Amino acid sequence: MSFFREIQNDIVSAFSDFDIRARANKFAERAKKDPRGVGRESAILLFYIFLAWTYSNRLFTPSALAITDLTRSVVFAGEQLNPSFIGTGEVTTRLALVVLVFFLLAQNDFKALLRPREWQGWIVSATAIVIALLAPFIVGSLNPSPTSGLPLLLLGTPIVVGFALSTGDLPLILSGRFERIHLMRTALPIFAFVSFCFFGVSFLPVLVEDLPRTLSLLFLLVVLSSAYIIGKGESNPSEMDRRSSAFFFTVITPLMLYMVTRFLYLQNNPDVNAAARWDVDWSFMDSNNSFDMTGWPLIPEFGEDSRWTFYWASVINSIRATLLAIVLCTILGITIGVLRMSSNKVASGMATVYVELFRNFPLAILLFVITTQFGLSFPVYGSTRAWVFGTNASETEGIFYASRQGMYIPLFEASRAILFIVILLSVWGVMRYLQRDGVDDSNAAVLRRSGIWGTAIVLGLALMLGDYSTPVMDKVRPEASGSWIFVEGTYFKVTLMFTAMVLGLTLFTASVVSEIVRGSIQSLPVGQVEAAVSLGLTPYQRLRLVIMPQALRSMVPLLNSQYMNVWKNSSLAIVVAYNDVFYVISVMMNNVGKLIPLFILLLVTYQAGSLLISGIMNAYNARVTRVRI
Repeated sequence: MSFFREIQNDIVSAFSDFDIRARANKFAERAKKDPRGVGRESAILLFYIFLAWTYSNRLFTPSALAITDLTRSVVFAGEQLNPSFIGTGEVTTRLALVVLVFFLLAQNDFKALLRPREWQGWIVSATAIVIALLAPFIVGSLNPSPTSGLPLLLLGTPIVVGFALSTGDLPLILSGRFERIHLMRTALPIFAFVSFCFFGVSFLPVLVEDLPRTLSLLFLLVVLSSAYIIGKGESNPSEMDRRSSAFFFTVITPLMLYMVTRFLYLQNNPDVNAAARWDVDWSFMDSNNSFDMTGWPLIPEFGEDSRWTFYWASVINSIRATLLAIVLCTILGITIGVLRMSSNKVASGMATVYVELFRNFPLAILLFVITTQFGLSFPVYGSTRAWVFGTNASETEGIFYASRQGMYIPLFEASRAILFIVILLSVWGVMRYLQRDGVDDSNAAVLRRSGIWGTAIVLGLALMLGDYSTPVMDKVRPEASGSWIFVEGTYFKVTLMFTAMVLGLTLFTASVVSEIVRGSIQSLPVGQVEAAVSLGLTPYQRLRLVIMPQALRSMVPLLNSQYMNVWKNSSLAIVVAYNDVFYVISVMMNNVGKLIPLFILLLVTYQAGSLLISGIMNAYNARVTRVRI
């Protein structure tokens, strides 16, 4: 008896934070003093309980059914009669890997990856990885029931793991520095739950008669207890971070499990047509593409190149339109933002009109207006009025040809253009090195820098203009302008679709960037500008040396969002018939019919671009906000 009494005392002490009697007495005293406030809090609590119950029950129900359908084997005469069957090991592997990823994120141990001295905290993550790798073999060998034990194990274990994360006992238990209270509070519930799933289901069938209800009760218990402990606010910051991570891990568990099981079920749907649509296989991308597109610098060949080549060409199209729009909207946005604060009423008024006009203009409609105006404003292809900046007597060669089919500009040798860029980057690098100890903004220094940059630009332009060709038109049949073509190798063509896309993104985003610039500058203390004036700085020096460096601290995070919006808004290129990645994949969806793989590819493309832009801007923001003493 003393042994069982000792265990009972250990269990009570392990969960001493949940003193129900004391909490009930305290709640009753509060109800007497403030019945209305207690009633309001009780109503809110009941609403949260109802919300959590509905959320978990609605997601656990299809998840449990999907696991049963995917793992229940029906064999007759050596033939599998369950078209959805993929096996216990496959389902366990997929769920274990997904839960492992979210578990490692909740552990937040990635920050110590490059610091070996802090690896002692990785014992929990290492154990989780080993368990995730061994789980398919363990579950497959013990073979729990696909209708009760297996769904309860696969769906309930992440909830129990979330509870173990919230206690913070796992590192102590795995490192051997535990006490009995840690075992009773964390290890015992995990062991009891797993053992019940494998061996105890038949002894307590009432718990598995309605699996979603049992799982929802378990979820509700863990979530409410975690929320209660976090709400008390009696933990130190590190414990609070750990418990918050565990809480969100537990909350997201039903949705995470539902998405994985639903995806597996759709891939192995009894309906053959539905299963074919959800077959995530990109082998069809190796076949030749069935439509043509324009691209640069990667130019795919219709009938010869695979769909992958067309995909990468469309990605490059999206990237170059986005990069050019980002550069132009930044320059235009800063200019408009500064002009809005100008003392010149005409300049500030025009800037205000620009902002109010384009900021409230839907981007899709703006792109449509631009492309229709281009079609009306430019001459038809073959018209002599399309020559700009001079032509020869026969009107077959000139500097610039702008028609409704596109703009034909001089073609420069690629090596000379690259050399021009190298010269500019070299000058920029040398100037940055010379200014490492400070910037000399005296009149002589400004003139000297202007002279250096001017010389570099003139030298680069001289190199580029040393070997170039102007557009030459071959009038095959002089009486039929439709037969006139430009000679290959004499021109570089800029399509009107690309121009309309870049112009629309620039005008729309610059209106928002200008407001970011204006707001960031006006948020600075007035004393900063007054101090710059007292030092005798010119308006340009005040803006460059005092105002903009401080405004960048609040400006860069907002610009980060706008630059990502430029990348995502480029998907509207379909309005102007520009061959971006969204347009090309949409056509592939109609031609091939592989909607799910192509949609996943499109999603990954835009996510990768957004993450890349965000990473670059965050790195720049860290540099801008770095404090130097």
